[in-house]
Order: sequence, then structure tokens, then C-alpha cells
Amino acid sequence: MTPSLPGIRFNLFGFPVTIGVDFLLITLLIGLQASRPGVGILEWVVVVAVSILIHELGHAFALSRYNIQPEIRLWGMGGLTISGFVLPPRKSILVSLAGPLVGIPVAVAVMVVKPWLPTSGLLTDAASDLIFVNLWWGIVNLLPIAGLDGGNILTNLFVVVIGQRGRTPGLIVVGLCSVAIAIGAVVIGFVYLTIVIVFFGIFNPEPYFSLWRLASGGPRGPRALGAAPTKGSWAGVGAETRLDSGGERKGDAGRGRDRHPTAVAAAESRRAFGEALVETLPRVTGANSTLDLDELERRPAPLLPEVVGMIARRDDPAVASRLASETDPLAVLGIVTRVVEGKRISQLLGALRRDAGDDRVPALLKLQVGLHVLGRFEDSMAAASMLGRSGGAGSAILEARSAARAGDRKRATAALERVLALGPVLLSDAALGDIVRLGPDAKIAGLLAKLRNAAPYN
Repeated sequence: MTPSLPGIRFNLFGFPVTIGVDFLLITLLIGLQASRPGVGILEWVVVVAVSILIHELGHAFALSRYNIQPEIRLWGMGGLTISGFVLPPRKSILVSLAGPLVGIPVAVAVMVVKPWLPTSGLLTDAASDLIFVNLWWGIVNLLPIAGLDGGNILTNLFVVVIGQRGRTPGLIVVGLCSVAIAIGAVVIGFVYLTIVIVFFGIFNPEPYFSLWRLASGGPRGPRALGAAPTKGSWAGVGAETRLDSGGERKGDAGRGRDRHPTAVAAAESRRAFGEALVETLPRVTGANSTLDLDELERRPAPLLPEVVGMIARRDDPAVASRLASETDPLAVLGIVTRVVEGKRISQLLGALRRDAGDDRVPALLKLQVGLHVLGRFEDSMAAASMLGRSGGAGSAILEARSAARAGDRKRATAALERVLALGPVLLSDAALGDIVRLGPDAKIAGLLAKLRNAAPYN
């Protein structure tokens, strides 16, 4: 979730920064509780903002080493570094560590300098606050708490050691640790830490859902669900393999249905999704406009904690409705990615099959595009079959592309014949590139020739 309140926006070391009004208000309230004088309150707010910025800059510079340009936001009770990309587990651990490993040394450096400062005064107070906030925030972030760096580190350590099957146990352990630390904080009178844990838990519920399912005897947590973005991730499972421009995992010769679901990790996959979305459902970008693909590659992905909750609750109709109403291409791709990672494709298709409302066609079209780009070609074709003629020529073209990527000549031929019946349309270079993967085929070549002759070249 991004800050809903307005804020102060600027660039720092080339990174876009937003300091939300909610962050300033909460920091101000904490300062007022300490009965500071007027200028002391201002000093406190500035020190906290600077300290959290230092922490987030650690994450941002770490991400920049992987050629990712993140965005920093101070909101609520802390900060967030948003990249819109998913990192492999090992890199995600390093990025998570970068924040505390920058902030804590700053506190140590101020400790060294402080003895040379005046014994009292605003400068000394600022030094004390810098030590307190940087040291405290750094240590708290390293604790295994859901939504903080320590929770992300511990979950990814399970994935590194055990593999993807270790993600759910990792989430369960983080959930247990979060609950234990929250209770311990109340016992020792450090209620503020409990409030922090509750706050971040609201936006990162996966560990608690996993823990609840284990305790209630149900399925062991939302399988492979990505967490709401913490430091430098996109709410998804870190994929060790990059995607090529069509969404297929390199070196994977199997069909889309059997592939391990992979989160979108590469900018070229975003571009491929944007191109396919415009071709299949042009109304998403406006009838007379085109999508800015360069902007799509650069912009951080929106955070979707509400979708995480829907998938964790297995509320497939709500996911379908959310998918149908969403117009931001990155959010559409994020929703489909979550559905794939949560292994809810067949359930969502079932919910859409039963849906007779206006949401059915747009949701299926967006789902079809997302599944194709994510390499789930069989599932993408299943969505196309449900659409039939109501999906239009764009859906039929994408079905032909998915069939070609899956090596299904018969299905590709039938889809191209439907395109001719629904056309005329102009095949993109990407669509032609997918279809020619099938190799020489006289019937397909004839259909492509007819499509070229009927295409509108105006």
C-alpha cells in the first residue's frame, strides 16, 4: 500500500523520495508525548526523517548495484524502498541487510563524535536522537518481524537453504517470532514496539495467515504467496531465473502448465506485457492512445496488500472483480503474478466461468495476457477458450501465440482461423515471432498471408 495522504516530494542522490504527511504527523505525536519544547519537537521530526532516510538509502544504493532504480517513501511509522522488481533470495537478503548496516554505523560514528560536543543544547540533543533512532531502528529492523528487514531475511534464508518449499516454514517461523516479540514487548512495557509490529503486520499478513492455517489444521499457509513489499521487492517469490521477452523461463522446454510459477523480474517482461495488453485489450490504455512502455519499465509497481488478503482468504470472486476494474498495467500484472504464485489459477478461472456479470470479459482478457507473459501458456489458452468470440480478435491472436509457444500447431491454426473471422487486424512483430516458432507449416503460412492482406495498414 502506498501513502494515501499528500507529502513532500524531491530527489536525493538520484532517487525519488516522498515524505508523507502521515509519517510527519505520527513522528510529531511521538515527540509531543516526550514533552519536548517547540524547537525540540522540530529537531526530533527532522532527526527521525533523516535517520529513516539514511536507512532507506542503504536499501536504495544496494538495489542500484543491480541496475534497479528504486523509490523511497516515508509513510506511517517507517520507510519503504520500492523497486517494482523481485530479487532472488540471496540478493534480497543483501538488500535487506543494507539498511541496518548503514544506519547502525551512523549511530556509532555519532557516538564517537558526541564527547566533543557541548554538554547541553540543541546540537547535543540532535546527536543523542541520531544515536537513538539509527541504533534502535536498525536493531528492530533486524528482528524476525513480519514486514521488516529481519522477517524478509529469515524467510529468504529458509528459501536459500531448503528451496522454494522452505518459504511457508519460513513465513510460519516469522509469524511465531512476531507474535512472541509483540507479547514480550508488552510484558516489559515497550508497547510502542508492539504497535510497530501490529502496524507492519497489517500490510504484511502472509506470516500470520500461514501460522493461522498451521494452528487451525488447514493448508499450511498461502502457498508461495509473495509478501507485501518490504525492502526492495515486489511482493512475490524471488525468482532465480530471469524471464525472456515472452515470459518463458530460459532453458525450460516443458509446457506452461507444468512450469514453476515465476514472478516477473525483468524489465523486458513488463514491456512484453504492456505490448500484449495493448494488442489484446486496447481499452486499458484508451482507444486512441498508446502505453508508454519505457515508463512501464521504470516505474515502481504498486503495492497490492488487499489482493494478498483476497488470495489468502481464497476469495476468488473478489480477485476477479479487482482484476476487472484495474486499469494500471503494472497492477494488473501484479495481480496475475500473485494468482500464479498462490496457485489459484484454476479456482479463479472457475469463478469467472460462473460469473455472468460485466466483469467477466475484462477480467478474463487481463488474466489471459498475464498468464501468457508469465509463461503459463496452457492456462492462458484456457482463459481464451472461456472467452470465445467475446474476447475479440486480440484474444484469438494471443491464443495463437500461446499455442505456438506451447508447440500446439492444431490450436494455433484454429485460433488464427478465428482471427480471420473476427478481423481485420494487424499482427505485431512479437505475435509473428511467437507464431513462427512452430516452424514451416503450409496452412499457418496461408492464414498469415490472408491476415496480412486483410490487415488495416492505415
